[in-house]
Amino acid sequence: MQTIIVRYFETVIDQASGNEVSRLLGGESYEGIREALIPGIPTAKTGKTPPPVFVTKCFSTSPCHRWELVSVASTPATGSEPAVFTIFLKSVDVSNEVFLYQTLKKDKNQTLNRLLWPGTLVEVDYGFVQHTGRTDASTKTNKRYSDTLLAGEMYKRRLAVVVKVVSSNLVQVAPVTSVAPPPGDKSIFQISQATLDRMPRYKFSGKSSYVLCGRTEAVSIQRLLPPVSFGTSIPTRNVRYTVKLARGEEKLLKAALMHAVGVTNHVPHNQFLQEKIKTDQLQQDVERLNRELERSRAALAALKTVENMAKRWASEWELDFDQDLDIQRELDAGVMAEA
Repeated sequence: MQTIIVRYFETVIDQASGNEVSRLLGGESYEGIREALIPGIPTAKTGKTPPPVFVTKCFSTSPCHRWELVSVASTPATGSEPAVFTIFLKSVDVSNEVFLYQTLKKDKNQTLNRLLWPGTLVEVDYGFVQHTGRTDASTKTNKRYSDTLLAGEMYKRRLAVVVKVVSSNLVQVAPVTSVAPPPGDKSIFQISQATLDRMPRYKFSGKSSYVLCGRTEAVSIQRLLPPVSFGTSIPTRNVRYTVKLARGEEKLLKAALMHAVGVTNHVPHNQFLQEKIKTDQLQQDVERLNRELERSRAALAALKTVENMAKRWASEWELDFDQDLDIQRELDAGVMAEA
């Protein structure tokens, strides 16, 4: 027997009366099943409204396939009737959305590595966390359904930063959140307002954006699309993925990624290379100075021999060596002055 029925409705305007009416889009019927996965509105955090939930459903009654969840109502099962979940949806225009896999499919000469590199900003459709609808009309968490997104995991469509192109269909990204990080977490950094100003959705949101380098993961290119950005008179999703972090933010990204994996004492390659060049130069200077020192010692030894010989001659001729030395110095000074 039927145990659960899920009906999807869309609110439309009746052309005759001008009033809002509910139009049945389609339904799902379950037999012998005591709980079914259904879209559910997330629990709102204190002082905040819950984020919107978007559902993909292809109904034979509508050309739309992307819907925003409006509300969910339910009636429990009775002895003879199944539980009924009534879900109201609102259609979403996706005519200007071009996912990354579509861009690559359309242009065979284009490659992932030409479009994306570390620091490129993208949007990721992570999906949504579903609820379970039961025959008593209650909704619970989907914790036993590990083949779906679970509470605590990344969900909804959100901005992200490309970390690495993994393969021809996988890209590693670091998600972005508006939730301020705890003090001292160096695996998170804030995107500058100047960068956010290039994207109208984030420019006018009134929220800050933080990159979670501790939550990086590889996602399919079927989840990626470019953010709406300025570039022409009308903001569009530029399929050339032109929005990127500023140079200073790229350095913050690298530092945050190193803290995320615990490499806090890592010395960047360029810095190591510069230090090595300095060390090699200093070593060359030391070797040159040592050679000059040896030549000076040899010259000093020769002068010492001449001094000893002069003292011996002065002694044999019964002359005052120091007095004759002063006379010679005066003569040398005079010769140098004339020259």
